[in-house]
Amino acid sequence: MELKEGLYVRTKYNDFCNMVAIRKIDEFDDDGSFWTDDYIIDTYGDEQNKLREEDIELASENIVDVIKPGDYVNGERVIALRKDIPERYIHMNSKDNFIFVEYDLANNWYYGIDTDKIKTVVTKEQFENMAYKIEKE
Repeated sequence: MELKEGLYVRTKYNDFCNMVAIRKIDEFDDDGSFWTDDYIIDTYGDEQNKLREEDIELASENIVDVIKPGDYVNGERVIALRKDIPERYIHMNSKDNFIFVEYDLANNWYYGIDTDKIKTVVTKEQFENMAYKIEKE
């Protein structure tokens, strides 16, 4: 994968990253590392925004390509993400908050991808890490 400024990236758990997060590449250093537009949590619990290629699971110019089912878009859980058809869509929990709508082959309708409606993305791992779990006795 060729990384460049402006790409959206999804980090992965490894020796450095302790948090799977979606970020955007801001600029590169001479050593091949790069800066992102926001912090991730490293294995020491510190916030960092300088990464290397080995810290990246997915990269794309389109944010939809780095979102996975279970992530949260605009506060709604993504329950399906179709990449097997040219018209990708995200099906979210709330019918009032669709961003991408399924392509209906039988009736030949399609609302299209409106990435401008994506305001926030939280990975499943970020959500789980920040959740307060209530244990019953």
